[in-house]
Amino acid sequence: MVICTEQHEAAIDASIEDVCKKLGISDASWIVSLWKRTDGALLNDQVLIYSVGDIEERNQTFEVYKNFKGMIAIGDDSGGRLILIKKNGDKGFILSGSANVSLDYSDRYQSLEELLRSLMDDQDDAGLGLGDILTKGGCKPSLEEIVSLKKMLGVGLSVVQLKALLGESGHVLLKSVYAQKYSDALVRFSHIIEFK
Repeated sequence: MVICTEQHEAAIDASIEDVCKKLGISDASWIVSLWKRTDGALLNDQVLIYSVGDIEERNQTFEVYKNFKGMIAIGDDSGGRLILIKKNGDKGFILSGSANVSLDYSDRYQSLEELLRSLMDDQDDAGLGLGDILTKGGCKPSLEEIVSLKKMLGVGLSVVQLKALLGESGHVLLKSVYAQKYSDALVRFSHIIEFK
């Protein structure tokens, strides 16, 4: 199932046409139909679909034009793998490591739903699936740690509120999130938060 965790207003038609012309993307492409609904998106709290303004730079950074002829990177899995589609509008999605220089070791999917299901299965197998981020308690984090944690988790609490919660165990800071998205915070602040 595709859950649009974050979406935006539709991209401007002239911007879509401009980037399609620059990158050689067909009007029949999946990404074009998405941009007409939302200019980029975060799907299932894990997959970032690039906006009209970001796609050109991301494809240059990963040298997609050089390594994956006829393909365009439309997003990534927040874990170092690119999501590619064919520029000509043919159906299907490919998941490939950003360091790959060919499609030899890439996974192919018929639909976005199938790709997202596979990513969720990978996370479950690695123990990185869906869960809650909880406070551990028994620790007095510094102000700098509290501010950094607040920013990394994106919680809507004040610093004072967050400090109070971190002093006790078992408070849910984020509910039903993917561990992979918050892995940096979970590692860095493992002394004050946990994932269950």
